[in-house]
Amino acid sequence: MKTAVTSKHTRLEVILLVSSISIAAMLLMLLLTDSEEYKSSVLDESYQVKNVISQNDWTVLHNETLALQDKWVNESGLYKWFLSKLVPEKDTEWDGVVGSTMQERLAINGQILAYQIALRVTMFKYWFFVSLPLCIALIYGSINKYKANAYRLGGAKPNLVRLYIKIIWISFCLFTFFMLAPNFVGGALPYFPFIYLITISLLISGIIRNFHKGTS
Repeated sequence: MKTAVTSKHTRLEVILLVSSISIAAMLLMLLLTDSEEYKSSVLDESYQVKNVISQNDWTVLHNETLALQDKWVNESGLYKWFLSKLVPEKDTEWDGVVGSTMQERLAINGQILAYQIALRVTMFKYWFFVSLPLCIALIYGSINKYKANAYRLGGAKPNLVRLYIKIIWISFCLFTFFMLAPNFVGGALPYFPFIYLITISLLISGIIRNFHKGTS
């Protein structure tokens, strides 16, 4: 029981650590990246997406992206709160060092980041529906394999918790990286959600297919 609780606390600490590092890296990127350069990079990414899907799909995806960005920036109040934190309530000794230029960059880059995340969310949703039949086929095939092995072993069942935790961790880390990271892979980025979903399906498929190896 003590081990289980300790492991649970450890996992929570790791989640908080990963989240803190992601937020810190995101804020540092917003602070250091030139707004025009960042905007150009995100626009290039949107053009790459546009070039790999049909015009009708792009129209729907683009409209959903703009709607999400508007919802997060204007309707949620989060962006106004973010801006309020950039402007000090009273004069400080740092005003001459951290001037309006840096605050301006954070404000503009915050909007660009909102568009980037909105674009990647809609991309992810698009590829989810495109890849869903293949993902289902991969997982269903492994279930049949598991049933055959379970029947051969007399219906033995392993402990599944540790196996699924691995999948959740991999999924969480990859998804967080995809949403927040700059485009390091160029024209391959539009396909990342598809690769991500197939990879996770293959991992789940492999775990299910090899359940019998973990039986005791």
